[in-house]
Amino acid sequence: MRSKPSPARIHSASLLRLLLPCLAIAAMPAVAPLAAPLSNVGAPQSLMAKPGKTELGRYDSREYIEVKFVRDSQVRLQGGRPTSAKYGRLAALESLAGGAGPVSNMEPLFRADHATLTALSKSAQAQAGSEQPDLSQWFRLKVRPGQDIRRVIDELNAMSIVEIAYPAPLPMPLPASPAYDGNQYYKLPAAQNGIDSDYARTQPGGNGSGVRVLDIEYSWNTNHEDLSKLRLAGAQVRNGTPRDPFNDNHHGTAVMGELIADANGIGVTGLVSGASAHYTNAMNTERGYDLANAILTAAGFLRAGDVMLLEQQAAGPSGCSNYVPVEWTPSVYDAIVVATNKGVHVVQAGGNGNMNLDNTACFGSPFPRSRPDSGSIIVGAGGPRSNAWCSDTVAERAKQPFSTYGRRINVQAWGRCVTSTGYGGLYNGGVNARYTKTFSGTSSASPIVASAVVALSGIARQRGITLTPRQMRDLLMTTGTPQTGSGGQIGPLPDLRAAIARLGTMR
Repeated sequence: MRSKPSPARIHSASLLRLLLPCLAIAAMPAVAPLAAPLSNVGAPQSLMAKPGKTELGRYDSREYIEVKFVRDSQVRLQGGRPTSAKYGRLAALESLAGGAGPVSNMEPLFRADHATLTALSKSAQAQAGSEQPDLSQWFRLKVRPGQDIRRVIDELNAMSIVEIAYPAPLPMPLPASPAYDGNQYYKLPAAQNGIDSDYARTQPGGNGSGVRVLDIEYSWNTNHEDLSKLRLAGAQVRNGTPRDPFNDNHHGTAVMGELIADANGIGVTGLVSGASAHYTNAMNTERGYDLANAILTAAGFLRAGDVMLLEQQAAGPSGCSNYVPVEWTPSVYDAIVVATNKGVHVVQAGGNGNMNLDNTACFGSPFPRSRPDSGSIIVGAGGPRSNAWCSDTVAERAKQPFSTYGRRINVQAWGRCVTSTGYGGLYNGGVNARYTKTFSGTSSASPIVASAVVALSGIARQRGITLTPRQMRDLLMTTGTPQTGSGGQIGPLPDLRAAIARLGTMR
């Protein structure tokens, strides 16, 4: 331990000689501080070990330094210059933080005034077990551009008046979300009540590459960590000025997670993560709810073989007013016909109203309003595969009690226990890292079917085939895994392996 230096040495002009007394200050005997002590509660805190040489890590600032001076040194700023009520002028520190030195600014790290810090210190309970840290001795230094922050930190740590100096931390990314793609049981083979999308991905185009898939609704979180495709230029196909009637960002997020969530080792993986992802708002500030124009806008953007998903439902007529497919609305029906006539595959949710579309008194024959087939694919909600994450009393592929049904419902998919992005019931890592295991309704079923359509369309394109909307629908219906139970028709569950095998016979 070094002996106490004379005051004259502290004021030496030589930088080397200035640093030496600072190295010795920690050895000085304590004297009564001039300012009010912050606390003497409990046992003294031990000094932190200072590194001999600074190494910068990925999340270390190259601009800011955090420095703490030893207890009772009573360092303050006077006219922007550091000084100690105990030791006087700190010339070595001034050489760094003054004039043309490498430090352009020095300020207290904690923004509360000294009186507030003192009051906080006095509030420490006697049983705390350790003395209260002196927050007034923390400072933040800004290093001038072009200066070596490591050298400045090393010079600070060489001063004995400095308890510790280090590069200020940079914000760390949020902890990586767990991987839940193993819980996406709806992608399993048909024998396990899935659509076998993993098999489809082994075929060229089976991950959706070369196909555009567009979701029409609202409530997307485009900043979700697993939905980077929604942030790409051209992803949004605007229908007027977008407006969300529910001020929510979960439903569309969950839908897109099933379709195109990133294959990145965290969260979930979209069934057709190779597809080009797009979305169009069903509501806008100019006209309010504007679904027909949204469909027309999307149809103009999409090409033959692309896929449009209508995540909406409509109210039926008086006396049968529960939820039905949106093509019940005449303007929407006409817009859908325009899209399917262009060769766009339109997939629409059947609705969660438990309505019988074969009720001719309500809906005409056939649905809707005795008009010709629109060429779209309408999806019902069936029973999932119960698992450790989620169980359901409805048998696999049996009609969910809420699902609208009838001959116009073409195919089904899981109406409960769907793992996807959004909501947060499965994992909540912050607003942009939420995942669910209970997405449900014809809302959860329709993206599964839409994924099957995207995969088949991508594979067909690779083979030089462009399926018409009616060919696609027939392929899914004739090769799917049959519905079980009773309660009304919701159609089979798509089986991509069987559909791909049948596709091999089509030219």
